[in-house]
Amino acid sequence: MIKYSGMKAEENGNSSVKQLPAGAYVATVMGARIVGKKPALKLEVMIDIADGPYKDFYMNKFTAQKLRGSQYDVTYKGVLRLNIPDPDNKAALYPESDEKRFNDLIYRFTKSHPDLQLFTDDGFDESKLTNLLIGVSVQEDEYNGSRFTKPVRFEILEDVRNGLIKPMKPRWEKGGNRQDPTQAPMVDQRSGMPVVQTEKLPWD
Repeated sequence: MIKYSGMKAEENGNSSVKQLPAGAYVATVMGARIVGKKPALKLEVMIDIADGPYKDFYMNKFTAQKLRGSQYDVTYKGVLRLNIPDPDNKAALYPESDEKRFNDLIYRFTKSHPDLQLFTDDGFDESKLTNLLIGVSVQEDEYNGSRFTKPVRFEILEDVRNGLIKPMKPRWEKGGNRQDPTQAPMVDQRSGMPVVQTEKLPWD
């Protein structure tokens, strides 16, 4: 027991971390890379908010956390990750969903940038996404009792600018220990293969 004379019934203003409100935003692609080993490859796309009151939200938050220091690893939260569909990947849990999400990415980027050519003779070129503007939907989620928001889906740029994208419904956790998909695993969760070392990007 200790003596303490400063007792006040008030909430600690630092008890919750500031989050980007759920909704649709215009974003800039800061970088893109492919990680993993065939046939279990992932595309990681790093984005940040391009304009408005939340411009540079993810980089500002990342930088502030780095400067402040933390006992935990500080990770850049503005990353969307998609499984690259491959018919040889027998360990894929949801191959049809993977294919749909990846095709949606291609459609929404090319619809937003009609002259964009994402494919060369060698295949899909993720580097062509860098510096492009794109729409992004940010959704509310929950993990281990903590609620937060994260970017989850690309949108057609003009649809966001014209206010045509409705906010996504919150994806509250329904029990279990679902892994936070905003955290980059050291091992690919579907294949068990280690993630290969790649050129460092600002989210590292």
